[in-house]
Amino acid sequence: MESDARRWDEKYRKGKLEALKAEPLLTQHRERIRSLSGSRTALDVAAGRCHAGVYLATQGLTVTALDCSAVGLDLGQALAAQENVDIKTVVADLETDPLPAGPWSLICCFRYLNRGVLQSMMEGLESGGLLFFGTFNQHHLIKAPQFNPNYVLAPGELETTFSSLEIVALSDGHDPCEQLSWVVARR
Repeated sequence: MESDARRWDEKYRKGKLEALKAEPLLTQHRERIRSLSGSRTALDVAAGRCHAGVYLATQGLTVTALDCSAVGLDLGQALAAQENVDIKTVVADLETDPLPAGPWSLICCFRYLNRGVLQSMMEGLESGGLLFFGTFNQHHLIKAPQFNPNYVLAPGELETTFSSLEIVALSDGHDPCEQLSWVVARR
């Protein structure tokens, strides 16, 4: 079986450097992000080509982008240079490696689900820190039945999982027309 890192490296090798595409959930909460105090550090988990991390760097945060694909992270470094910001990149396999130690002012993770790291994400936030998390829910399986059902959220799963945090905004998979569930939460 091909490793995740090898599979993602191959995918990213076929791509090219793109313009910055900010994650809509981050842009919708731009003022919350700008008003963060504390360390003003951000961790972009499963960063891929680092669009979220680069966007956060443009908002003045010190960003660490974490992914299993060195090729994706290299594209992220090129994107950061294109946007005249700096990000730190870390190659790590979240199936075996822990998250980098915090505390972090902001942690984000988009379109990646590893239930084994969700608790670490919550614990990694500093007091007042924000968590942005969003990925596919079970309604995605209607459009993409070949998608692995182990990597989709059930309705209500985010609210339950992140109940120890203050939920700022939530779309938790109850609407069958929405294929993504997401949460913004504060510690």
